[in-house]
Amino acid sequence: MNKVIIIPRNLVYGQQANFLIKKKMALPLSINMGFLNFEIEPNYKTLKTNQILYSVQNKKNWINPYINEKQILEILNKFSYKPKSFMGLKANNTQLMGILNITPDSFSDGQKETLTTNEAVRKAIKMYEEGANIIDIGGESSRPRAKKLHPREEQKRIIPVIKELSKYNIPISCDTRNSSTMQAAIDVGATIINDISALSDKKAPHIIAKNKVGLILMHLQGSPENMQEKPKYNNVSYEILNFLNEKKQYAIQNGIKDKNILIDPGIGFGKTDSHNLKIFRDLPAFHYLQSNILIGASRKSMIGRITNTKVSERLPGSISLAIASIDKGVKFIRAHDIKETKQALTIWNKINYN
Repeated sequence: MNKVIIIPRNLVYGQQANFLIKKKMALPLSINMGFLNFEIEPNYKTLKTNQILYSVQNKKNWINPYINEKQILEILNKFSYKPKSFMGLKANNTQLMGILNITPDSFSDGQKETLTTNEAVRKAIKMYEEGANIIDIGGESSRPRAKKLHPREEQKRIIPVIKELSKYNIPISCDTRNSSTMQAAIDVGATIINDISALSDKKAPHIIAKNKVGLILMHLQGSPENMQEKPKYNNVSYEILNFLNEKKQYAIQNGIKDKNILIDPGIGFGKTDSHNLKIFRDLPAFHYLQSNILIGASRKSMIGRITNTKVSERLPGSISLAIASIDKGVKFIRAHDIKETKQALTIWNKINYN
């Protein structure tokens, strides 16, 4: 990995992007996007460092203290990569992942009791009918200071739900960091593993590769028990990008197909609000990894702190963060409020791509 990251800025979309790229006024970014400028950040940049923009047209002005023109071009070429479909879901469309927590202590759902299997399945079907492309089922809370759950209890909560829901031919993701739960979930119908620990369980890569299921690699500093105890980075975007790059290569080396991997910078997982906001601003840089990107910021506590709102009042903020994500080329959004989020994203796509 380089000692710097390049962040595409001033993005353009659809026909405008294609026209400007053809005229060499913009460079391609992921799928049907382009960028007019870029920023070069060293690995030690702080949140307060001044921003310097470079034009993609004017190589004479690319002089900087970090890397030369050849190295810049090598990085810029990475951004033209067009991600493939993920587990049958086309990357040129926005895909929604509906959140289904089978836990009594999820911060975002306000549940005081664990959903029964029938209640959970009904909720999942409702989200699917409202436009969810994937249902993400988790039995272990990952809220700040949450205690680690024994895999047996985790499986007791979610396996019956996955087994029943699989009868409806709905794509199912299992949110777990335990290899035994991964295998149990796959055995009853899960086709994606959403691992917030990014393969910390050494048995996980083999299970995922052997079963040819999808993998979501997420960045987490520490563990849910301690992740919000003064998280610190020199350059949060650089460090997360480097982490995900290493984890992606580790997954591929262990037999997991590149096309079956999503990356997630882990909004709210071991980050302050300032870190989270910088990640959102820098999301175009993550296309360097040449993978589809997932963002899960629905009902996050950062919305509550910034807007002084309770969990039940965070729908507008959640939609704003979803729009901010697809504005930067993200194609996979993890959300609680599917109907409302889908409507907002549909309008944004209609404006920018039709």
